[in-house]
Amino acid sequence: MKHNYLIAILPPPELSWQIDQIRKACSEKYKIYKALRPPVHITLLFLQNLDDVFESQLINSLEAARNFEPFTQKLENYDAFVGNEVVFIKALANSEITKLFRNIKKILGDLAKEPRSQISPHITIAYRDLKDQFSQIYAEYKNKSFEANFSVDHFTLLKHDRSHWNILRNYKSKPGDQQLEFNL
Repeated sequence: MKHNYLIAILPPPELSWQIDQIRKACSEKYKIYKALRPPVHITLLFLQNLDDVFESQLINSLEAARNFEPFTQKLENYDAFVGNEVVFIKALANSEITKLFRNIKKILGDLAKEPRSQISPHITIAYRDLKDQFSQIYAEYKNKSFEANFSVDHFTLLKHDRSHWNILRNYKSKPGDQQLEFNL
């Protein structure tokens, strides 16, 4: 059987709750619901249709990515991916999240059929089921302000069970472990 997996940064519960309230208000106002399915998160990698036989390899391989230094992630205001109709809170790119993304991608090798070479960190507010409302939603949010910071000392592996996203494992930062070298 094949499943989808998400490697993500989950903000602390209080901040996740606050952002979820924003998602819910948008959802209720515009009658769009898909953005409410996953937990509040910043996607590092999305693994689609990965065969279950690779799950233990995935879980074990990610242990090697724990070698990152904890860092502060800043969230600031709203933006959109216009061609993809996604409205989101901007998670400001920084060298630490870029290193974590590239390290995970390198460690997973062929398991990560991720075409992106760069990370575009964000927390989705609305996507997928907003067609006609995209311009209206983006117009509403693009001039709103939002600011928050949180400490990132772990990342999370989630698995979709055909109805919900479930946490499989948290990977707490373990600085000082052997680092993988690569050019930024």
